[in-house]
Amino acid sequence: MTSPQLNNLIDKLLLGAEYQPNQTLYYFLDNRGREYASLTYASLLEAVQRLGQWLTEKTVRGDHIVIQLPTSPEFVITFFSCLYLDRIPVPLSSPTRKRNCDHYQRIFKDCDARLVITESRVRDLFEKEDLEVSPQIETFPSLDALDSLTAPVDRQGNNIAFLQYTSGSTSFPKGVMVSHGNIMANQKMIQQTFGHSSASIVLGWVPLFHDMGLIGSVFQPLYVGCPCYLMSPGTFLQRPKLWLKTISDKKITTTGGPNFAYEMCVKRIDPDSLEGLSLSSWDVAYNGAEHIKLDTLEKFSATFYPYGFKKTAFLPCYGLAEATLIVSGASKSEEPTALTIPCGTDEVLDADASPKTGSVRTVVSNGQVMPELSLRIINPQTLKECPSHHIGEVWIAGESVTVGYWKKPEKNQETFIFYDGLRFLRTGDLGFIDSQNHLYITGRLKDLIVIEGTNYYPQDIEEVVKLSHPGLQEVNCAVFSVPSIVSQKLVVVSEVNRKFRRQIHDYANQIKEAVKASVYDHFQLRVDDTVLLQLNSIPTTTSGKTQRQRTKLLYLLQELESIEKVGVAE
Repeated sequence: MTSPQLNNLIDKLLLGAEYQPNQTLYYFLDNRGREYASLTYASLLEAVQRLGQWLTEKTVRGDHIVIQLPTSPEFVITFFSCLYLDRIPVPLSSPTRKRNCDHYQRIFKDCDARLVITESRVRDLFEKEDLEVSPQIETFPSLDALDSLTAPVDRQGNNIAFLQYTSGSTSFPKGVMVSHGNIMANQKMIQQTFGHSSASIVLGWVPLFHDMGLIGSVFQPLYVGCPCYLMSPGTFLQRPKLWLKTISDKKITTTGGPNFAYEMCVKRIDPDSLEGLSLSSWDVAYNGAEHIKLDTLEKFSATFYPYGFKKTAFLPCYGLAEATLIVSGASKSEEPTALTIPCGTDEVLDADASPKTGSVRTVVSNGQVMPELSLRIINPQTLKECPSHHIGEVWIAGESVTVGYWKKPEKNQETFIFYDGLRFLRTGDLGFIDSQNHLYITGRLKDLIVIEGTNYYPQDIEEVVKLSHPGLQEVNCAVFSVPSIVSQKLVVVSEVNRKFRRQIHDYANQIKEAVKASVYDHFQLRVDDTVLLQLNSIPTTTSGKTQRQRTKLLYLLQELESIEKVGVAE
């Protein structure tokens, strides 16, 4: 179906509705894994056109329309109706309680929202608040009584298609302006890397307000012309076994998620309960959006190999909203590659010269950078290109690098830089390239801890902290440094799990001593302060990433409530 005339996703939808109108594109699954709704090319187009009639009465071309809907036909219809009319959709997560409303109010103001389309529950939450910024808030209408629009609005490749808000792990979320050209360029990269065709069958559970969910599970099936099953993130989190069962039942070829999804399956699924499960159809098990752990890949492979899972199905990848989505991906049908590198230095070694002594860390390859993109590893202090096998900031240039941040001219000047005649995106991620031209991501530049001239990655220390005492397992943890008179102080902030929080006064000193001993043994670093918190106290993004900089700010403002001081509320 590929044709030079197919310049955007609406062109793809129109073509599909013309040539295969009754072919199902999206299936929607309930919390038991049963299909409760579906959209064919024809039914999706008709719904898009009917909603378009309603939207034209409330908005004009170029208006920003916030979508706060769950994984559902309504979300998909609303998003594509916005594209059809050249409105700018802004997918967002929804507030779960009254106190979250202020956060979304700031985003509404930031993106100049004209209309919010949401559920009645969310609308009622907002209506109870005295919002300074008050876009019109509506629930999804009944389409039966609406007439259909006919021709879509013309759009150019450089027109903004939608705003993708960043997760906000290091700062307040920013609206990334993604163009139609960005989308189509990135979709081609995903198709080539994952080896997709019309015979592929996709399963998605990552939230649709997240770029991995939206671009990987909604855009890609339409671009390729293959069916996709959509499961709510809540269903996956409550019943990860249902994810695997759906792969087996529907003969899914492509599905995945962040590293924690695979970890959750290993920890929460009893292999003895999987009789009859077959994962043999699963060819692409992508893993991205957060730090990829070799240990997780090994354990998942070992646990589910008896049920047909192939280790070669793992496809570690790297991407970010500012590059639309994918930047690099491992070769399909090859086992994941990892290197052991020394801690505390910017210089790394190839696999045949891996360090055997001293403090080391293992990093998983994120594969080769897309051939359509240009990559540089840059020293963030000197802004000079790093020598081979040195860690630096990852810079990316190419057609899928986005227009920039909405209403953030100063940030755009800092982040999008002309270098070697190309417009590069400074990703803010640290990494290196090995002799096989594989990209390895080592951490976030903003989160890097520098003590006495040596670099440390917080996620490495956090992993050691979680293993130091049973009370710190399977909880959130944040490690950072703060200035002191002589040097930087290392601070550990960790939640305490349910088993130990009831008797925290008996165990607090034991836990803190265990943290100090483990961190010193592994890194020869002294922990200057350890703060123990109740569950769900450490700030996280909507996609579950730890907000280390926010936690650090709360620590400096003395606004973290230690579980030792506040006691235990049951």
